[in-house]
Amino acid sequence: MSDLLEVLPDFDLKPYTHLLHSLEKNDITVTDLISLDPKEIARKCPLPSADVQRLVEDVIQSLQRDILQGVRKKRKITATDVGETADDGPQVKGTKMDLPLKVRTLDPSIDQALNGGLYPGHITEVVGESAVGKTQFVLGLLLSVQLPPPKGLGKGSIYVSTEGPLHTKRLSQMLLHHPEYDGLKPDQGPSLDRVHTIATNDLEAQEHILRYQLPVAVQRFNIGLIVLDSVAANFRAEHETRTPAQLADRAFELAKLGHMLRRVAIENDIAVVVTNQVSDRFDGYKILPQSSSPAMTSSPAVPRAYAPAVVDRRNEAQSLDHQQRFFTGWGDEKGKTSRPEQLKTPALGLAWANQISARIVLKMESERQEYAGGNMWKDKKKNRTFSVVFAPWASPTHCPIRYEIAMQGVVSVTDTERPKGALATVDEEHADLLDEAFWATDEDDEFP
Repeated sequence: MSDLLEVLPDFDLKPYTHLLHSLEKNDITVTDLISLDPKEIARKCPLPSADVQRLVEDVIQSLQRDILQGVRKKRKITATDVGETADDGPQVKGTKMDLPLKVRTLDPSIDQALNGGLYPGHITEVVGESAVGKTQFVLGLLLSVQLPPPKGLGKGSIYVSTEGPLHTKRLSQMLLHHPEYDGLKPDQGPSLDRVHTIATNDLEAQEHILRYQLPVAVQRFNIGLIVLDSVAANFRAEHETRTPAQLADRAFELAKLGHMLRRVAIENDIAVVVTNQVSDRFDGYKILPQSSSPAMTSSPAVPRAYAPAVVDRRNEAQSLDHQQRFFTGWGDEKGKTSRPEQLKTPALGLAWANQISARIVLKMESERQEYAGGNMWKDKKKNRTFSVVFAPWASPTHCPIRYEIAMQGVVSVTDTERPKGALATVDEEHADLLDEAFWATDEDDEFP
């Protein structure tokens, strides 16, 4: 624990003096305390697990207080400096107030789902299938972060690419066609000169850049947003996951990556956005019956006749196949049964999911067909939807937001073509067929 007083100079060590010698002997750092299981630390040292648990809780609480105080100091600005507060609350002229500065997408519906935008100090993941628009989404953020508060942070951005170079032509297209950038003064509008980019082709180069070069670049270029596109590319190329040892090695590398990104985000009060890929998930896995176990059938907590069924349901509810519906973004749609081929899982598994603060899911589903007359139907149209799976500053999106990729970037759209409950859209010539009055008849009338 040699670094505890360096990280938390005001931490009270008196209740834990009997733990320090063993912790220092086994090279336990603050990072180990907050990332490892307290029971594992207690076994390694060895120490009483209850005392280690209390130490971990006190260290986490002290870190949270220290971070909160630092963020409040950095975000404390005067209302007169901001000029307008938009939806951040009433403006009080001449008084100081804490305004939650955010990186906005500049789309009203999407920003509303995000409770204003992406908050600094957090890692936000944008996950989806290929061609769903993940890169288009983050490219828009590279420009919007440069807007002065409250619409942006008034800072530059860094784009770290693992799969291809930055699409500067597409950025220029967004800059020319987005209505928010029209009429802005040169010193207030976004510029490609404030978008910095670097490519990482392997994990070794990626770790070196993020650990050593990125913190320096953030300070030198006044950065407010870091984009890593994508986080899974190098890991999938260099890490095999066929054995438990390989999975453990990858989980360790992911924990280091998450620690580096969180540290940069918190210390500099900037937003970190990463894109992620997906893999197919097969639903329908069932827990095998446990009725053959005498310990389960004789449990006093439930009647003997119902013990196997209760245990099966309990095990299924606690299984990963059941729980992942609530944090992956696939399989938890209310009132809709997802087909097995539509279920996806974000890449890198639980080891990476524990490193991020928020997850945004972009989906592309084939649900709409257009009637072409007779028995002919036009090709299915792609529905792109946006939803927040989890975030500490926004509630989950229960009704996904439809969006399209336009010249200006990602734009939300309203589905006015299809009546509620209809399975397909029809052209204007046959629109009257949906009117119930068209089918109304008297009992005396005969069908012609």
